[in-house]
Amino acid sequence: MRGIRIAALYGFYPHRLGFCGLQQNSAKKTLLNYLSGEKISEQKIRKILETFKGSFSYYKLIAKSNGIEDPFEKKVVKAYWIGNQLLEKVSINSLKRMIIKEFAGPGLFPREITEKKASEIPLTSKPHHSFHVLVIGSVSGRIVLEDKLLDICRIGWGKVIKKSKTKILIKYQPLVKKSNKFRLGKSIHKVVFWDKKFIPEVKIGDKIATHWNYIVQVLSTKDLVNLKKYTQITIDSLGS
Repeated sequence: MRGIRIAALYGFYPHRLGFCGLQQNSAKKTLLNYLSGEKISEQKIRKILETFKGSFSYYKLIAKSNGIEDPFEKKVVKAYWIGNQLLEKVSINSLKRMIIKEFAGPGLFPREITEKKASEIPLTSKPHHSFHVLVIGSVSGRIVLEDKLLDICRIGWGKVIKKSKTKILIKYQPLVKKSNKFRLGKSIHKVVFWDKKFIPEVKIGDKIATHWNYIVQVLSTKDLVNLKKYTQITIDSLGS
């Protein structure tokens, strides 16, 4: 799967809900049609995804830190959403500078807020989606990420137990907060939505990634290990 498609899969659901990117119905329809299999130019999809200020800023940072020209290169996109070794090359100072520069402006945070957030990020932070959810929050201000929303916004994972035409039952570890500390809770059963046009093949026993209560990808063993690893790094960095 190409990096641009992975970026579209992970970004589609929050975009459709109105939380990121330019909120034009034409853009939402274009992404939907692209993910459903229509032949749409990659350049057109890139232009839409570049308006996703949060994720695209991380893609650029990860790519630059690793000497990669294309911010939508597959390894770069996977580094942000799932996690991989590219995150290790991003210095804490470059992450701070990116937060201050990229997340301040019209329709985003005031400059003083980005400076404050950058000064307070844990020194072990990695530019992973879990970090953005738990430490930075919504840069557009269109949603306040707290309580249960944190769990469905971060990229979760689970084992497929049962499936129907539009839903999948998974065994899943929720993100919980107790005594002001985050941790992964005991496994529970959870129902998530499944769009077969996006992800046509899902089998009982597969490990899947979830975003906003939708399945977004069937995970390889390596991807599952990385997603768990970098999510835990974020949780640990917050003193859990």
